[in-house]
Amino acid sequence: MKAARRVPNLEIEDMKHERTLTNTASATFTDFLEWSKETGQGRDTIYEIEKVAARLDMTDEELELIPAELSYFEKVIATSPYGAVSRSKNLETARNRGNSRVRNALKRFLAARGQQTQDAIIRASYDRAIGFIVDNEGFVDRGALFTTNTHRPFLLVRARAQVGLSDFDQTEFSRLWHDATPDGRKSLRNFAQRVGELRRGHNRWPGLADQLPCQDFVVPVTSDRARRILWKSLPVSFRADAEEVFRQTLRQPADLKTWAREQLRLGRPAVEIDKEIAERAGKKKRSPQNIDSALNGYRQATTWLLRESYASEAGFAGLTTLRDLFTVDALEAACDAQIARSSASVTLKDSAESSTLWSRFTNLTTIARHGLRDPEVLSRIGLVRMFYSDYVLSPTEMTADAEAICDRLRKSPHLAAAFVNAPARLDAIATETLNTATTGFAMERGLRLSACAASYAVQVSRALRPANLFMTRRKATPGCPRNLTWIVDREHAEIRFSGGEVKNGQTVIVNVHGEDARILWDWDRVHRPALMKMRGIESSPYLFPGTASPRLRKSALNLPSGCMSVASIMELWDLGDRQLGLGLTPHQCRHALATLMLAVRPGDFAGVASVLANTEQVARRHYGKDSGEAAAVAVRESLLAQHPDIFARMQRRT
Repeated sequence: MKAARRVPNLEIEDMKHERTLTNTASATFTDFLEWSKETGQGRDTIYEIEKVAARLDMTDEELELIPAELSYFEKVIATSPYGAVSRSKNLETARNRGNSRVRNALKRFLAARGQQTQDAIIRASYDRAIGFIVDNEGFVDRGALFTTNTHRPFLLVRARAQVGLSDFDQTEFSRLWHDATPDGRKSLRNFAQRVGELRRGHNRWPGLADQLPCQDFVVPVTSDRARRILWKSLPVSFRADAEEVFRQTLRQPADLKTWAREQLRLGRPAVEIDKEIAERAGKKKRSPQNIDSALNGYRQATTWLLRESYASEAGFAGLTTLRDLFTVDALEAACDAQIARSSASVTLKDSAESSTLWSRFTNLTTIARHGLRDPEVLSRIGLVRMFYSDYVLSPTEMTADAEAICDRLRKSPHLAAAFVNAPARLDAIATETLNTATTGFAMERGLRLSACAASYAVQVSRALRPANLFMTRRKATPGCPRNLTWIVDREHAEIRFSGGEVKNGQTVIVNVHGEDARILWDWDRVHRPALMKMRGIESSPYLFPGTASPRLRKSALNLPSGCMSVASIMELWDLGDRQLGLGLTPHQCRHALATLMLAVRPGDFAGVASVLANTEQVARRHYGKDSGEAAAVAVRESLLAQHPDIFARMQRRT
């Protein structure tokens, strides 16, 4: 699937901490905690600081690995799951309260060390402007100067800025942007928009004009992600050459049969034709099942390769053929840039634990072997791959994510119970929010929580890949069947995906029963239409509607527009996770379900594979290691001690 929004991962690796500490001040959370105790900070504040280690799945002794920096706190700690350290009925409120205590204490700690000595003066400059805006907010058509909540984007800037509002410039805006979380960046976008609006209307409120920044702001490109290159931005001649190479790469058995017959009719000897077919096929074991997905991978690998060799789109004019890109210098530059981006970010995976380079090299090797059919290019790719072998990690080796989920469930069995009960929990919060809503914002929040509950109702029944979950269609369109069928209203729903829609080509059927079915029904028939009306969405065949188009088209289906964008999906999921405190992404729900299934039936990898629509070999690779299977057994023992009825519920689900 958040570069849409990424849900924070609870696993913060030691290597990543060590890398961070080498580039930051020497103060750590150990120093921060000691200072808090010595200076008599509030008991609750000290408790929240002590919880940070558990929130990051670390020990108390490892607090010394966490830098005492506001930017690190906002980006990593403040966004970390809270369910492991609290069982509050309102986890979001509890987390916000805890974050506020730690944040304010951290500011005092930094000030005591000689940092941010102008904090009070800086804050006062924002307070004056915010106070003026708040006093004049309301209904504009009734005489108010500003609409309600105009001041809200200023609150985040006031909390993070190191200069006063009138001195706030593009440099400070860019600093806040690069340190901000995805939610924070949304607020900063709103801040930039508000400042522009207020500056343009300065004649209407001279009392505010002299307090505002003297310039508009440009949203910078995030440093965490690579510069995006659109395929259509490349020269037409280069694209034509590349597309022909890709077509040769993706040549299907039917295409080879047609070509062979044509060559025979032209009088070529059969032995030559047979030899060329063998060369074209190479070591390819099978043809791609999803041509569109494979083609997209080839395009991404190509733009990845040329990104560092061409600093701007102006240089693309010199591109002629795809073959010219495959130089050792270009390959090494692309690898170095990929590793550097990962090393500089605390939100991206560590370069030694990411499969990105493996994916890029696999696609480039396939293009060279079956499209270009050039031994020299193939050897260059092979050599550079050997140079960077420490960073070329196959997805088959990437079981750390699954192991982390197993370990978290073992340490915090109540999280497993929270996962199993997630649909009912979210539905109760959504119902309460809708019943007490007095504003459109509260009403929309309640409807979105209902969507979260529905998505969890599906995931705990049979955890789907996110691409399938959020592409579920409740209505057929031309060339595209529906997935959702109500067998019994409110009691039994069936969601069916054909092999052409699933990553590995397997047919997947999800049956949602009982209370989960009721939650799904309420979303489908009651709350979904209400949310569509509120957002002005006229029609959509998708269970989770939006206004976007599917990112990856399926060759066997004519997928319609009207789905949620990736960013909207991650925001929706994050809204639900803030209530649950699980710290799971939609895909990680698959790991959680597998762990719980093995706790119910230890060693049943075939059952896990069946539920997850994987092979038994994949299930054993992810969950059959000592860490995975032992964790499942430990989860069972802990859960039985604290939640003796949970396995009865799991048995009904699986």
